[in-house]
Formats: sequence, C-alpha cells, structure tokens
Amino acid sequence: MKKRSSRRSFFKYMSVLGLASFYTVPLYAKTSKETVKYQETPKDGKRCKECLHFIPETNECKTVEGKIDPDGWCSIYFKNPNYKETKVEAEVNTTKE
Repeated sequence: MKKRSSRRSFFKYMSVLGLASFYTVPLYAKTSKETVKYQETPKDGKRCKECLHFIPETNECKTVEGKIDPDGWCSIYFKNPNYKETKVEAEVNTTKE
C-alpha cells in the first residue's frame, strides 16, 4: 500500500509542477515570419486584413512578430467571420452647367 500512496503523491506533484510551468509561459509569445511563411502579397485572394489574428489599428498580428502588411498572407491565416470589406467609393464631381 505504501507504493500506491507514493505513486499518487508523485503524480499529484507532477500535475502541480505541470500547471505551474504552464502559467509561467508567456501567452504573448509570437512566431517569426519565416516560420509561418509570411509574404507581403495575398495568396489565393486571402489577405492579412481579413484574418482573425490581424490588428488593423497597428498593422500587427496577434501571433506573428513585427509589422504586417494588410495585403500580406501567412500559413496560419484564418478568415475572420466578422470581417466586412469596407469599400471606398470615389467621389464623382458633377457640375451643372
């Protein structure tokens, strides 16, 4: 019976140790552009500005290091379901003569 209790103690200790190490890992760590095959051009019509990870206010990504081109693309692209394209219509000057 003593073995069983020491085994349980060991697994309890290991689970606590695992949780402690999980909480010490920074959740803001970002991946390098090379790792995710980042490119400054769209791929198959997919662009960073449509991605769930893109932060438009700062042209940054939540998961990739550095500045991001809104028209770029990388391998962790995930379409933002709430993204809506805003089209800027050119003003047409019509003057009446």
